[in-house]
Amino acid sequence: MSKSQSIRSRLLLWIGLPFIVLAVLALISSHLLLSRQINATFDDLLLNAAQRLERRIYTVDGELRINMHYFSVSTLGSRGEGKIFYRIKEADGGMIAGFSGLADPPTASHDPIFYDVDYAGNALRAVALTLPFSRGNQPVDIEVIVAESKEARHTLTNDFMVTLSGLMLVTGLLAISIALLAIHQGLAPLNAVSQALRQRSSNDLHALDDAAAPKEILPLIQSINNLMQRMRRSIESTQQLNADVSHQLRTPISEIRALTEISLKETPKLPVHSSLQEIQRIAEQASHTVKQLLKYTKTRSELVDSSHLERVDLVVICQDACAQTAPNIYQQCQEIAFDQHHAIPKVIGDPITLRWLVTNLIENASLHAGGSTAYTGVITVALTANEHQVTLTVSDEGTGVDEAAISKLTDRFFRLNKHASGSGLGLAIVEQIATAHSAQLRLANRPQGGFEVTVIFPIT
Repeated sequence: MSKSQSIRSRLLLWIGLPFIVLAVLALISSHLLLSRQINATFDDLLLNAAQRLERRIYTVDGELRINMHYFSVSTLGSRGEGKIFYRIKEADGGMIAGFSGLADPPTASHDPIFYDVDYAGNALRAVALTLPFSRGNQPVDIEVIVAESKEARHTLTNDFMVTLSGLMLVTGLLAISIALLAIHQGLAPLNAVSQALRQRSSNDLHALDDAAAPKEILPLIQSINNLMQRMRRSIESTQQLNADVSHQLRTPISEIRALTEISLKETPKLPVHSSLQEIQRIAEQASHTVKQLLKYTKTRSELVDSSHLERVDLVVICQDACAQTAPNIYQQCQEIAFDQHHAIPKVIGDPITLRWLVTNLIENASLHAGGSTAYTGVITVALTANEHQVTLTVSDEGTGVDEAAISKLTDRFFRLNKHASGSGLGLAIVEQIATAHSAQLRLANRPQGGFEVTVIFPIT
């Protein structure tokens, strides 16, 4: 399949091709007109030169003479270029002067006759006319032929054509430059729309601004906005369905958990005790998964309204998240540490979803830092900042993650350890929240051992 042409190249093609065709036609027609005009002018000069010869004819003792030398005749019609040949004789055949071999005109007439002739290896343009003359008292007709080589005509025509071609070339270059400028200015609104779309996040479905759009591309912008609106509605509908399903599942799962706890208390030694414990574990995991699904539904980056974001203090958010998860951390024989050495500037964000982000990172480290064994080390939450960004890092001292699996950690429902508790949505939720806050998410093993997740927030 051939590569599609750009609008710019198509416009240049449809502007350039007609211009080239017109330029060629103009040169051809100019050449024809110039040749005709130049030939007519030179023919007039040639006729004038032949007519002036009449004044130079005189008689001596009844014989006709002419008082003009060849070299003076050679400057009459050719402006010093090319060659001049002439023949003067009486109508009855008596030569007076000139070149006797110069051919007669194709027809006889008392009017001037112009014709082309070859003589002595030269292509000539000739004029023949008959002049009445009086020799004594006896009238006589004198035939005069003056012929001029065509070099001067061709030279003048070529000079005109070279000059005209140069002007056409300069005009063409100027026209192409103006066309390029006009195309650039004409395509500027389309380029602005394209740039606005390229600079957007892939999850940004807000409408494009069409206030300053020209009326020619306004339908395009409106079509794009309508498409984004339909996509946003479709996503909202899907997310609402997920939220409704999750809400509907919470009640029966809570009832199952409650009934299981009651049954375990009432039947501490019956054979079904182990089955009831397994049901309780499954119900707790299902309850956790439902909660994570609700968070995942509410953190879709394309549905986040940036107008409701505010300046938030990440120090307070991290402290709250550490305090919220500390009981469970200590219950697992783990430790949690918060590290903040310098003042941390505030960032633009949503405090609720950012707290979810930090909480999920801490819980993810607590569940998976030890790999297939229980982790009993320290989980560190750290904040650093410079003039451009604030960096949040949650790290552990565990076994780390297989390098081949790091790129899959943010996939929904992906779990390294299938037997460990968890929903497989923690890092997927973290990624969505980071994207909604224009933050960078980085996952990596620590050189000294363990795993760390880094979220870099821009300062605006």
